[in-house]
Amino acid sequence: MKFILLIWSIMLVLQAEATNITVQEHNSFHNTNSRPILQMDKKRKMHDLHKIDEKQAAQLVKNETGEEIISHTLTHEGNSLFYDIDTKNYTIELDAIDGTILKKVKK
Repeated sequence: MKFILLIWSIMLVLQAEATNITVQEHNSFHNTNSRPILQMDKKRKMHDLHKIDEKQAAQLVKNETGEEIISHTLTHEGNSLFYDIDTKNYTIELDAIDGTILKKVKK
């Protein structure tokens, strides 16, 4: 029983780390039609929701790693909107809503 409570409390803590987007916002990204204009609309909707822009993300990553960004992509997984960022030595997932680092993996 203690093990189950421990696992449950860890899950709550991990969920509290990322700021989530609403279900309606998440569903607005998906469309079965793959016309280019709709793909652009998806990207525009994601950019409308993020609070951390590319320059702020670059500064946060530089403060964390001391390295410049090589590439970055604004993406989502489930109800999380984040930047997938590559530097010379790290791959980082940065929350696009509040700027917290979700994952930092050394290459």
